[in-house]
Amino acid sequence: MDFFDLESKIMNIGDNFTLELYSKVIEYLDNSFMISKERKDKYYVKEFITRNILTSMGYVSIKFRAYTDKTTKKRYVFIRDVLNLKPYQRVTEEAQYQLTKYAMEENMSQSARHAIRNNEVSRSYVSKLIKNFKGTVKEQITKVDNTPNVLYIEMDEIHANLQIKGNKGKSKNQICPCAIVHEGYVKQDVKRKKLKNVRNFATAKLSYSDLWEIIYDYVSHKYDIDKINYIFVSGDGAKGIKEYSNVFPKAIFVLDKFHYKKKYLSYIFKDNLTLLNIADDYLRNDMIDEFKKLVNSQINLYPDQKDKILEKQNFILNNLDGIKNQKHPMYKCSCSMEGHVSNRYARYITSSPYAFSLDGLENKLQLLVLRANNHNLTFNDFIDFKYGKNQFEEIINNINAITNIKCRINVIDKNIKKLTDINVPLPKFYDNSTQDFFNNLISQKMI
Repeated sequence: MDFFDLESKIMNIGDNFTLELYSKVIEYLDNSFMISKERKDKYYVKEFITRNILTSMGYVSIKFRAYTDKTTKKRYVFIRDVLNLKPYQRVTEEAQYQLTKYAMEENMSQSARHAIRNNEVSRSYVSKLIKNFKGTVKEQITKVDNTPNVLYIEMDEIHANLQIKGNKGKSKNQICPCAIVHEGYVKQDVKRKKLKNVRNFATAKLSYSDLWEIIYDYVSHKYDIDKINYIFVSGDGAKGIKEYSNVFPKAIFVLDKFHYKKKYLSYIFKDNLTLLNIADDYLRNDMIDEFKKLVNSQINLYPDQKDKILEKQNFILNNLDGIKNQKHPMYKCSCSMEGHVSNRYARYITSSPYAFSLDGLENKLQLLVLRANNHNLTFNDFIDFKYGKNQFEEIINNINAITNIKCRINVIDKNIKKLTDINVPLPKFYDNSTQDFFNNLISQKMI
């Protein structure tokens, strides 16, 4: 016996045994149903079917019976119910689950090559599988025992290429807002800092405004909002980021230091450290005229860049409060959203050589968000993802049902009597106190 490749021989024997066992189990189940009283009472045996299907263990050939209903004359295949296979489906749900789990950790090409043992599927199959998912995985939100005094929300955007053609025949660029919510650093006095209670969010379909509603829904279930004294919102100053005021009106905006210094000040003053420090000092001390004169001196040196320099200047001045808030005494955790986007999304989305469908992009982002949140995708999660409801849509619909409530007020007596009638159904809420509040709000009553 040659022991040189003993391990590979044992593995091959194990693989063959597993596939043979799978085939025998299917045969046993089919035979058991065939001789059962239920089958004899309800179905005729019509024919044998042989199929090669892809399982999570590899391809296996199975043989089973098809039946005809004695009453309705409709075709029935018992083994399809056992394996939850649709007509002509050649990949089992378990195999699809493994492909999805692998796509959660790697790109779709890697999933196609390595998710199924000793077998490879096409990348297009994995892409189509993920594209057709209808629901989302509802992550558990556990309310904290101690609400922090300070909460941080960081927001940025991910760029992706869609299969839809845009200007000049190029792939359309899709901007996908993303965010993290956390409680600051676990420890301040360490070199490699780690964030506490981080929750990731990203979407290709929702607007910034909608994403803010999703974030508010999370924060309201995770924390006692009334006990949070400071909410800092940080980012690059994009218009959508500042829509935080719709849900967190008392939040404090902080302009990301990276964008402020590297993207704006450094462009104007060409990395001249002395001028950068002088300009920063002018801004923080409200010496706006002096700052503009300093900028004009740069325009005189680079007249061909005048429009761009003025654009950078105006952006800085429009975000002056955000710049000053970088020194807020309670702001102790600098914005790191650029790094999160680069590490968690860019490799799979922005840097991908392939263009996405909008549905495929949204579902791929949801997988990456689950991965970033350290969520272990279970088989039940996969079923919810494939066939379930979209929790984001449910949240937004609930919000719209409240904010779009139409009231009809009949003033019977201008001093004391007003009849209020709400003419839309009320959505269901998580906690009883919120439900009772809105039930009372929309009930017909005399005010």
